[in-house]
Amino acid sequence: FQHYYITNNLRMRLVGLTGGIASGKTSVASVLKEHGVAVLSCDAAAKQVVEQGCPGYKKVIARFGEAILLPSGEIDRVKLGDLVFNDAENRDALNKCIHPEIAKVIRRHIIWHFIKGTTIVAVDIPLLYESCNINPFLHSIIVVYCTAEQQKVRLMDRNDHFTEEEAQARVDSQLCIEEKRKRGDHVIDNTGLFSETERQVAALVPHLKDGIVPIQKIILLGLFALFVFIVWSKMF
Repeated sequence: FQHYYITNNLRMRLVGLTGGIASGKTSVASVLKEHGVAVLSCDAAAKQVVEQGCPGYKKVIARFGEAILLPSGEIDRVKLGDLVFNDAENRDALNKCIHPEIAKVIRRHIIWHFIKGTTIVAVDIPLLYESCNINPFLHSIIVVYCTAEQQKVRLMDRNDHFTEEEAQARVDSQLCIEEKRKRGDHVIDNTGLFSETERQVAALVPHLKDGIVPIQKIILLGLFALFVFIVWSKMF
């Protein structure tokens, strides 16, 4: 990402979006989009890179074997998740297979938004503090917060097959949400009504855009400077 550090200055700003599992990152990302912020999802990129025929897919099959495949040939994400969740060696191996491919996808999207003249891009990174090296190149980090107990309950609500112990284990596998809250530059409190979460996001967006000069304005200023230079040259 160091090649795109310029995007944090005048033309485009990269912002990190993170939080704990089931804290509400996806909902906050949707509200950011409604307010004109481009959002890139590392989860979506992770699914993309393990589609059949993709480099990540081939690497994962080479490492874990065809036993993790569904009859359709797709990777069984539940079976793969069970293999890596309680096994640090398998988890590290999976990360080495897919993280470089995810980074490539995200970089391509960043470059595309830079070319388009997008002013602000939020990169949704669930494990931003745990295993991501993009932090130095982010202008700021948004943490979506709810309590650890809310995380567990929400996780069980959206995954009917999870027991309370399994849900708690997944919450505990990440950096404590209270620690993430301390580290964030901006905190969206998602412990209450969603309407209050929406209000917080709406209030935050203008601050995220402070100081950004849209590419269109840079081009106009450049053309004006060129015009002044030509006129000045003819006068003298």
